[in-house]
Amino acid sequence: MDKILNRLVEADRKASALVEEAEEYLDSTVSNMDREVEEFKKGYEEKAVHRIGIIRDEEDKASMESLADISKRYESLMSNMEQVYEKNHVQWEQELFNRCVGR
Repeated sequence: MDKILNRLVEADRKASALVEEAEEYLDSTVSNMDREVEEFKKGYEEKAVHRIGIIRDEEDKASMESLADISKRYESLMSNMEQVYEKNHVQWEQELFNRCVGR
């Protein structure tokens, strides 16, 4: 009977040690997982900030190109308008004068 009790006590000690070891492993795993999640979040945030910077630079470049194109078209239109004015302003002034005076 003592032998059986001793074996039961020994089995209980081993079981308690295994449970304690499993709890320590679980705590360690949870701790590592929390750290890894934070590292993942940080890495993802850094990548997102980097991509946003790249996109911002690309959009700035596209805006500047668009602005330059608009400026060129504006200058071309103004130049054409000035040429038409220089070519026709005397005739237009005479027509206005004739309309106003009634000739």
